[in-house]
Amino acid sequence: MDDLEAIRARLRRELGGTSDPTEARRLAHDMAADGTWPDIDYKDRDGMAFRPLEHVARALRLAQSGEHRPESLTALDAWRRCALRSDNWWYNEIGAPQLVGDALLLLADELDTQQRAQWGRWLADCAGPVELTGQNLVWAQGIVLRHGLLVEDGGLISSAVARMSTVLRVTDDEGIQDDLSFHQHGAQLYSGGYGSALAADLALWIYAVRDTPWAFGTHDVRLLTDFLLDGQQWAVHGDGFDFTTMGRNITRADAHHAAGELRPAIRRLLAAGAPRQDELAAFDARLAGAKSGLPPAGPVGCRYYPRSDYLVHRRPAWSLSVRMSSARTAPTESMNGENLRGRHLGDGVAAIRVGDNPEDGYRAVIPLWDWARLPGITAEQVRDPAALFPRPNDQHGSCDDVSGWSDGRHGIAVMRLEGTDGIADGWKAWFCFDDLLVALGAGITAPSAAHPVLTTIDQRLGEGPMTAGPDLGRPRYVHHGRIGYVALADHERMSAWMERRTGSWSDVTKTGSTEPLSGEVFSIGFNHGPQPDGASYACLILPGADRETTAERFLAPGLTVVSNTAELQSVHCLRSGVTLTARHGADGIALTREP
Repeated sequence: MDDLEAIRARLRRELGGTSDPTEARRLAHDMAADGTWPDIDYKDRDGMAFRPLEHVARALRLAQSGEHRPESLTALDAWRRCALRSDNWWYNEIGAPQLVGDALLLLADELDTQQRAQWGRWLADCAGPVELTGQNLVWAQGIVLRHGLLVEDGGLISSAVARMSTVLRVTDDEGIQDDLSFHQHGAQLYSGGYGSALAADLALWIYAVRDTPWAFGTHDVRLLTDFLLDGQQWAVHGDGFDFTTMGRNITRADAHHAAGELRPAIRRLLAAGAPRQDELAAFDARLAGAKSGLPPAGPVGCRYYPRSDYLVHRRPAWSLSVRMSSARTAPTESMNGENLRGRHLGDGVAAIRVGDNPEDGYRAVIPLWDWARLPGITAEQVRDPAALFPRPNDQHGSCDDVSGWSDGRHGIAVMRLEGTDGIADGWKAWFCFDDLLVALGAGITAPSAAHPVLTTIDQRLGEGPMTAGPDLGRPRYVHHGRIGYVALADHERMSAWMERRTGSWSDVTKTGSTEPLSGEVFSIGFNHGPQPDGASYACLILPGADRETTAERFLAPGLTVVSNTAELQSVHCLRSGVTLTARHGADGIALTREP
């Protein structure tokens, strides 16, 4: 078997899937003589949901069935003849030609040389005039590689692999950063969505062309492996991505599970002989176990990703992620009618997850959220949903004073609120220890805020009753689900409540389901009132604690807040003897641990 046929055979195995014979028969039966389907609106050009794309998706499903491949060819010919176009370039240059190319690879043995050449020219003509970057480049070069395989042109295959290899270099542009986080659409953290697609696609091509003249280099394979294990894995909790790393994909109901793309990527890298085999296999087992509801597993430690203003602190039974944005990074984006209320997704969102179960307390609550009270943020409570629309896509955070630190076990994340939606100033910090977290805020000042400014410690799906004490009207500690929260200063007002909220995915993305959803939502935070001047808060967070432990830690918190001012925020843990400190001064931010 020659090299080209070896690659085609591997791709056919990957693309073949398990076709549903009943569906294939139905599609073949319903298809008109001209290769179209009567239930598809071929006049549609919608850039958000290009409905004619279903035509080529059906053609691929027919190609995956051995019985109905002639009908697949008829459908593909109809697509080329109709020359359908979307108002969104991605469908024209990537989405449709990718599906067509996959179908053609499955049908190649039934095409003569002239047909292959005609389809090769069609695939080449789909390329756009703009030079692409990051995952868009990988998608586009994947189409070139399919073209090369179809017409047996080794030069096209070599060119495509070389262009893809440029993405397997650390960069300060779009792509894999030197801390192994991932950026797309500017300096925007995008581990979920574009990052996971990049891992899946590059792993496919590394697997397909291995042991041929076009194989990727050892360095390329090593970087993708490191990216999966030291970047992607730390952004995955249970079998889903941290929602703060998903960009606008957060509002896609079906996008919150990582296993669908990452497990095939891992399997392909293992088959290609990638390094760190034991770690890859353990990551795969973890994703498989999380999907099955098995006990939590995964990395333990603390990592800060300075290129993305992102901290992850993981313990055996719980984790914290803090997503900030600075003048160096973009908080989030809204495109194609998606992510309509995600304005604060990069404003210090701090997600607390207990266990690694598929339901992490957040995914099911996304269409029900009050998006002005995302976990961790400090924001004015403007009630107009339009005020929650994200800032312009190319706009970075408002301040340079954002930083983080980790020694691999402890961690600090700190950000200044200056200039964030009318907040004149203020500092927020998170201090991460072995068995507890501390959230501090100081100097919060917003003279133009006509509505109350609220710091939300958490907002998550309700999980049973809420316990508060010692005064239910003005609680100093609260326990809900598997997390305890303790206010650390007598003068600070902590509010906690359960409320039944309703919503739908269509509230947050235009193409989302309009089905009404409802559920109990738990919220806890500090109300600083309108026009706060120098407001502060201090909260001990106890992931995995029960009600009794939470009440005990209220009486004996096990830590001391050494300082909580606009100049110095510091916490001392009594059990470990460790003091974590964030100093903010004219010379910038200094983060330290003692001893």
